Amino acid sequence: MSDPAVTAAERCYLHARELADRLELAEALGTAEPGLAEEAAAGRTRLLAALSAVDLDTGCAAPLDTADGRAVEIMRRWVEASVEHPPTRPNAEYEALRDTIERDYSARQAAVEHDGRTLPRLAVLGRLGDEPDPERRRRLFHALGPVWQSIDGDGVDSPYRRLLAHSARRWADGSPVAANAAALGMAVSEVEPALVAILETWRAITAGGPPIEPWDWWHTYGTTARALRAAVPLHRLRPLSDAYHAALGADPAELGVRYDVTARPGRPPVPVAYTTFGSRPRETPGGWTRAVPWVLGTYTAGGLGELTELIHETGHALHVAAITTRPAYADWPDSDALTEAIAELTALDTAEPAWQEHWLGASVPARTALRDRYADVMLDVCWALFEIRLHADPARRSNDVWAELTSTHLGVVAHPELSWWAMRGQLVQEPGYMVNYALGPILAADLRAAVRAARGDWTTGDPGWYAWVSEHVHRFGLARSSGDVLRDLLGRPPSADALLTELRRAA
Repeated sequence: MSDPAVTAAERCYLHARELADRLELAEALGTAEPGLAEEAAAGRTRLLAALSAVDLDTGCAAPLDTADGRAVEIMRRWVEASVEHPPTRPNAEYEALRDTIERDYSARQAAVEHDGRTLPRLAVLGRLGDEPDPERRRRLFHALGPVWQSIDGDGVDSPYRRLLAHSARRWADGSPVAANAAALGMAVSEVEPALVAILETWRAITAGGPPIEPWDWWHTYGTTARALRAAVPLHRLRPLSDAYHAALGADPAELGVRYDVTARPGRPPVPVAYTTFGSRPRETPGGWTRAVPWVLGTYTAGGLGELTELIHETGHALHVAAITTRPAYADWPDSDALTEAIAELTALDTAEPAWQEHWLGASVPARTALRDRYADVMLDVCWALFEIRLHADPARRSNDVWAELTSTHLGVVAHPELSWWAMRGQLVQEPGYMVNYALGPILAADLRAAVRAARGDWTTGDPGWYAWVSEHVHRFGLARSSGDVLRDLLGRPPSADALLTELRRAA
């Protein structure tokens, strides 16, 4: 039984979170609600007062080794991070620099100029995969230069290097990589060797070919997307994703998933697709009321890449819809890598020829499909190592680190004069986040193997899949640590072995 003061604080917390969710969603959708920002601020103030009452009621902060104590700590951490602080706070300079770079990046990546046309960054990468002429690919790739410059400047006066100086000092007190490893039950010393082992396996299975120019990477590993483009027109993205998830017992419409993923006049493109809470889950006398997940993005071309991303984001939405725990714990897990892995449970299926044949009516050989799918993962692994190594030695030149990683492990021609690493906004938005995209596939391969061992193959559907996965993986939020969830399902800490096995299928 919770302390009455904690219960009252949780009611305030739920209300404050829902107001914050509504405000975030309104800003993303461009549907301003008059007075909502003030109402959200007032909700945070009421929560602070309720948390103060908890301290007075118990005589001190609730002990952190109790469920109530953990709940209070989570609520206090959120409200302190969300309340507006004075500009003299310790991280003010870092945050101002980050926000400035992010605004510049967002504007430039949304409007890349090429041959008299304006394209978003993702459309440029899509065209690199489609363009048959190498010289045209080179020019298209170089059109991304202003996007790189928004992060790296001219390489000497680099906004990123200034940000890195702040970020490295923060990492010295505890890096997000170490926090993620701890949450997963891994030693931080295991992370870099595991990532290097993945890249070495990739290099072994792709060895023998000529070096690849960076502007040819997406075309080299774009065979699957080109072959299946006609099977995935833009208007089929949602119906395909919805039908596939419904066959797993997770119909997005029945679960209340909301989408805003279509380009329209007056709506700025969403630079990076994401999923968020529209409302939080709650227990009522009649049972649980689900959270309302929202998927936001801008899909303009169709194709397997956009379908895979939509399935990934829908995977996040299914996760949100399944969370059933007290308000303080009703959030994403304590490991972003596990969060990303959960979304990949279904998204990785699009690389399987059997899935392609069943859902799209066309397929490519497994070797081709797997190489094309994991090529993106290999770039993410390089970005993760890039951040780890630069934060360990901020004096190193960013371009040199990137050229070394991609030439050694990916067979890409080194171009230390080009800042082509600087095309991912996550490097600025949240330094260290790219490691989640590297650890995520490790966890996803491990989880997929465990689910398959328990339930068999779900390529053509499994109506009980969602209920089973929700019970074992989705429902916990912050009620259980990511490490405990993984250990219960896997029977051990996570390992890269399952992913390495998957990669060897592409040999």
